[in-house]
Amino acid sequence: MATLTKDPMDTKFYGERIILNVGGIKYETYISTLTAYPTTLLGTMFQERNKALLKPTNENEYFIDRDGYLFRHILQFYRKSKIILPESDPAVTRRDLEDECDYFQIPQNALITAPAIPSHQISPIRKLVVGKLDDFVKALETVMTNVSTTMLKHHFRGFNSTTTMTFAQESYIGGITSIVIKPKLDSLTRSTWKVMSHHGAIGYFLLDQFGENIGNYLSNLMPEVSWELNHKIYGVRERFYEITLTIDYDFNREKTLADSCIAKRNSINRNSFSLC
Repeated sequence: MATLTKDPMDTKFYGERIILNVGGIKYETYISTLTAYPTTLLGTMFQERNKALLKPTNENEYFIDRDGYLFRHILQFYRKSKIILPESDPAVTRRDLEDECDYFQIPQNALITAPAIPSHQISPIRKLVVGKLDDFVKALETVMTNVSTTMLKHHFRGFNSTTTMTFAQESYIGGITSIVIKPKLDSLTRSTWKVMSHHGAIGYFLLDQFGENIGNYLSNLMPEVSWELNHKIYGVRERFYEITLTIDYDFNREKTLADSCIAKRNSINRNSFSLC
């Protein structure tokens, strides 16, 4: 199996930052990070000789129609020369990453399985940190549930709603700088502020470290919810993460009936009859 080694940095492109929009999730990196592995797909795409063939959607943004959640592991290869498959994340399988490696022309021997840490070895401090992450995710779940509950009161046949929240890096700003919910409902906006205000100070850090993981978790938990995460930089100290949660719900009679107590009751009756 082939093994890739880094080429020396192409100083002509060093410092040229680009945005890769992969399936709606945006990543920032440098061209030199990608071209360090010239035989991979991205390393070839961004070679100087191929720049004329590239078609950015904005000045320095390029769209790639692949799984945005999995791409964080692909980018890890370009930064660390390896891809660590965490056993603690059931949403990511080795088969998934092997498929992505094939597409991006990365040798599969770059995949390394991280050793699992037994629960009894987790320190009390780490448990506290994990608790902060879990609380943040649960707060986002609560927001989506509150939005859905409110919208269903008036739009039971279906609705589309977006909730956009912005988290600042600098804690002195207060963590959360804005919450915008569409359609606009002042009472819902106030309740969302109340739910999220306890997490504003660490929201930026948690999104920076686990943003894609959180988005994937919420989308799996609520298939009607889509997630978009954007990193915005306006200056040395002005850095923000903006998350947009979109709920797109259409009433489905069959699925509603199948999950209801009616279907469960009918199933019990049929089983009882068959035993007689």
